[in-house]
Amino acid sequence: MNCQCHLLSDSAHGRITLYDGIVPTDMKAEVASAHGEYTISLEFNNITQWLCYEDFLALEWNVRSIDTSAYFDAHPYEERIHLSTPSRFLRFSFRLHELLELRKMLSRAVARLHWFEVLRNTQN
Repeated sequence: MNCQCHLLSDSAHGRITLYDGIVPTDMKAEVASAHGEYTISLEFNNITQWLCYEDFLALEWNVRSIDTSAYFDAHPYEERIHLSTPSRFLRFSFRLHELLELRKMLSRAVARLHWFEVLRNTQN
């Protein structure tokens, strides 16, 4: 099996890694898509999550689309933002500075992921 590992983004709080050509056994059915066998590992603070390509993009969009000011105006006594994910069993809770750091990491990772796609398509 030919597997390549690419660091998409990292910070003091974690890293996002693209695995091209490797799929954990419990994700094989989910990951088979038009994007080959991309598997993305998200490590952030105490969170480690394997995501397929589509779920990763959905997570990035979800984190990017949160209006933090409106959230805290609506929930003035909350210290954390509670975030749903594409998986109905997976929810996260972040302080504002954690969410902003995650947002930056995800944005950098998506930009690099799109470059990997362009390079992969030019090779095919």
